Amino acid sequence: MKKKIAVSIVLAILLHLMAGLAFGTELNIIRTSGDDWIAPLYDKFTEETGIKLNINAIPHREMIQAIEVMMRSGSSDVDIIHVDSPLTASYAVRGFLLPLDPYFDIENSGWTEAGIAAGSWDGKLYSAPFETSTQVMFYNKTLFDQAGLEYPPMDVEQRWTWEQVAEAAKKIKAATGKWGLAWQQINRPYQLLPLPQSLGGGSGVGPDGLAVDGYLNNEAWVKAFQFYYDCFNTWEISPKGITVDEVWDNFTAGNIGMIVAGTWSIPSAEEARASTGLDYGLAPHPYFEGGVPVTPTGSWHWGINAKSKNIEAAVKFIEFMTLREDIIDWRFKTGGQLVPHEAMFEIIKNDPNYQQFPLDIYHVAVYELANTAVVRPVTPGFVEWEDITIKAFEDIRNGTDPKTALDNAVRRLEPLMRRYK
Repeated sequence: MKKKIAVSIVLAILLHLMAGLAFGTELNIIRTSGDDWIAPLYDKFTEETGIKLNINAIPHREMIQAIEVMMRSGSSDVDIIHVDSPLTASYAVRGFLLPLDPYFDIENSGWTEAGIAAGSWDGKLYSAPFETSTQVMFYNKTLFDQAGLEYPPMDVEQRWTWEQVAEAAKKIKAATGKWGLAWQQINRPYQLLPLPQSLGGGSGVGPDGLAVDGYLNNEAWVKAFQFYYDCFNTWEISPKGITVDEVWDNFTAGNIGMIVAGTWSIPSAEEARASTGLDYGLAPHPYFEGGVPVTPTGSWHWGINAKSKNIEAAVKFIEFMTLREDIIDWRFKTGGQLVPHEAMFEIIKNDPNYQQFPLDIYHVAVYELANTAVVRPVTPGFVEWEDITIKAFEDIRNGTDPKTALDNAVRRLEPLMRRYK
């Protein structure tokens, strides 16, 4: 059934792209939906270059399926792909993406090291960094006051440990009956990987990008997810029976004391402050006592179909979208999404708007991107790895012993990862 749906999506995309065919240079682009605010940049690119853009925007999961079908068929109908950065290795191994090294001065590009790492495989760059991310801790000042707690400082040198967070969460739960702690992406590796990484447990995949036994279930991973287990099952400070889509809304409704969430949620928090009086603060991402601070990072990149017949125009598009400082300025200030380029650092450093709450947290974000950011596993089997780890995390949240859940994930993953050897 999934294959039939994917084929239908591809046929619809191709019909859409063919309907836009005209004389002159054109680029056919497939991207995820939900970022319509960026449309003025597409128009500006066409005005400056004369290159027409045929955009096909579809939801994330459907887009991933469509890319798989089109690329496996060797299609040249799509020129540029919106790449979810952890999938870069999978696409590169299978020859879907064009290596970008011959077309860009990567060393002097201004792209961040983490962005380049996320877009690389086997020493070559296959997807150009377009957006990135970091996580901070939002907290509800009203619930802190009711529990008689001091606020966590907005200082990376005094960031709270997970142990401090758990103790505060217990007091919030006891004093208010509200949940003490949550993660915005409550069961997803992107947000939970810093738990084992803070303890030195690594990314869950070996250096070869394929091994999982001893990497996904090592001592640090078990210890980290024992903490996660305890939050939901022992201390009962974190909510079960709540989906990723529902977690953030519970925080803005005043039902959660602390939530680790993306800086992209600041506009939503500001809306809640204006409409409901949500009194919130911001603090750096926590870490384990005795461990090291680690933060997640990564987001969308741009890649060029290895079969594209419009490589020169595609390179111009990527240069325009990822390297032009005026475009980076507009993107960051308009959309609020972090940009993996040094030009964004200069904006945050020099623009007075970023010296006041809540935008002053972006100074913490810059520090994290430069010092604590770690990308998700670089592996050609990322789709399989992510699907199975999400299931393991959900099992742990619902009461499965962490070691048992992680060992089961390893057993399921090993034959799937061997397919890439």
